[in-house]
Amino acid sequence: MAIPVKLLGGSRLVLLSFILGLLLEARAGKIRYSVPEETDEGFFVGNIAKDLGLQPQELDERRVRIVSRGRTQLFALNARSGGLVTVGRIDREELCAQSARCLVSFNILVEDKMKLFPVEVEIIDINDNTPQFQLEELEFKMNEITTPGTRIPLPFGQDLDVGMNSLQSYQLSSNPYFFLDVQQGANGSQHPEMVLQRPLDREEEAVHHLLLTASDGGNPVRSGTLRICIQVVDANDNPPVFTQEQYHVSVPENVPLGTRLLIVKAADPHEGVNGEVTYYFHNIDHKVAQIFQLDSYTGEISNKEPLDFEEYKMYPMEIQAQDGAGLMARAKVVVKVLDINDNAPELIITSVTTAVP
Repeated sequence: MAIPVKLLGGSRLVLLSFILGLLLEARAGKIRYSVPEETDEGFFVGNIAKDLGLQPQELDERRVRIVSRGRTQLFALNARSGGLVTVGRIDREELCAQSARCLVSFNILVEDKMKLFPVEVEIIDINDNTPQFQLEELEFKMNEITTPGTRIPLPFGQDLDVGMNSLQSYQLSSNPYFFLDVQQGANGSQHPEMVLQRPLDREEEAVHHLLLTASDGGNPVRSGTLRICIQVVDANDNPPVFTQEQYHVSVPENVPLGTRLLIVKAADPHEGVNGEVTYYFHNIDHKVAQIFQLDSYTGEISNKEPLDFEEYKMYPMEIQAQDGAGLMARAKVVVKVLDINDNAPELIITSVTTAVP
């Protein structure tokens, strides 16, 4: 950028062009380190003085400092040892969610020589999260005339760790009526399904209690469980039917809390208990469950937390309708968040001091 400067004692303007690429000479290769997450404050990451070709005491003498665009400073320089150390405990899941690699990039500025050295620190995942289900217990009803081979999708578990530390397998407790079949999604995700392998008999066994276990691949292995309670009921030949297969709604991100966003509706022709329909979320992300609320009797979906376009532009979810005899139907719902102008432009300035003749 050309900056006009007025000289003392005259009106002549001189254009000085300051081009960052000419003033700051960065090394061609990055300095790379790795550090496990959840380490204590002051954990030694690497000998930055040695990698810069300096002695520890030169860090202060040559005004060496970290230049970072992040709002939170994760690392600091130890002028006594010449090392790069952690400022506090680093939570990989909070920093990078479930990205395959978690990289933190910043620059080291050697101010007296006007040189920038790029640094990249990889945060290594540790097995500090247990697989969890959104529910502790799943209760539903099945008609005794349900045909063997019928598949019942089960809630999937979630593990915030990555790689082998993430959720790896499911197991269903041994029983003569159901077996577990895990379907692989296109993105490698696992979707557990329970398959009926022999006819149900309400007179023989009216209630089935099962346990679904989700395990990760860490050492030692961590696991979470979901209790499943199945009530066998008499015949009912008409399941609920949603008015739409998919529901779509668009709402501005500043919509007030508790706003009714849309209503899903499923009809059942039966009278009495068999015709009473209740609604539940099915297989939705923990974050979505925290933001939205579903009235199990009216099918009304409202927001109980603020929406943020910059965080999520779209919220997909699945609603399950179940009548009093246990027959079910499912419909998809997509809530699209509309952006409003609620963020001011952010200017990031890195300043250095040097003499210009």
